[in-house]
Amino acid sequence: MSDPEHWIAVAELPLAVDIETLSQHLAERGVAHRFDDRADSRVLLVERRDDIPTVLMVLREYGRFMGAPTPSLTTQARQVPVVTAMLLLGLIGALLVSFLPDVVHWFTFQDFGVTDADNLRLEPADTAFSRSEYWRLLTPAFLHFGLFHIVFNSLWIWEFGRRVERLAGHGNFLLIFLAIAVGSNVGQYLWHPNDLFGGLSGVVYGLLGYIWVRNKFAPHPLLALAPGIFPLMIIWLLVCLAGVVDLFLQGGVANGAHVTGLVIGALFGGLAGFSARVRPATE
Repeated sequence: MSDPEHWIAVAELPLAVDIETLSQHLAERGVAHRFDDRADSRVLLVERRDDIPTVLMVLREYGRFMGAPTPSLTTQARQVPVVTAMLLLGLIGALLVSFLPDVVHWFTFQDFGVTDADNLRLEPADTAFSRSEYWRLLTPAFLHFGLFHIVFNSLWIWEFGRRVERLAGHGNFLLIFLAIAVGSNVGQYLWHPNDLFGGLSGVVYGLLGYIWVRNKFAPHPLLALAPGIFPLMIIWLLVCLAGVVDLFLQGGVANGAHVTGLVIGALFGGLAGFSARVRPATE
């Protein structure tokens, strides 16, 4: 008999799951597995780490056997309060830019004014921080310039963020978000210190990096993205870095935020993945 401490938890399933059917599909693929019941869920464990990709494939392929209906959008939003707050703050930032532009300077990384020639005059960032305006490290992430900007970022934040928050927990996810948001804002400022910038795209790339690296260390069904998403996002990043998008998009792209966010998210993903990988042998 295998040592129970060596079994690896792969997925937490609703009690309504048809485990006989699911177990049959796993057995057909030679996956040694078992189910542990909890108060309101059932945990699927495997004996061999090499079987995890196979289990994830089976869970995706036979997702209809999971039993429970898809929760409503409202229910899903309540399950991920940090993501929901991020989206609401992003929407507020977009509304401020569109309808109250005179107050936007309070939330940019650098304070700014408008000269008589209608040119922007940027204040050095050190000046604002000397006035203890430290919120500027975070708030540019919520400013969005146009409908496409807020819709594009919100869709990816919802797609990536809800997965990470459910897996990492609300408190850990909040820490991850703050680190990526502040880090990507600082990275963009250092990349182009004389430009205004804003948006959650640095966080989008940070969450992408987290999911990719975390899944490399310890795959989890919550982080199982469609196969083409990661290459697509990296290709888009490279196209933006090459300056192609700047030819068509007024104001340019926050490449510094994207690269910095990706690196910070990958570091957090590596830490979380390594922790999850060694945990089954020590618990």
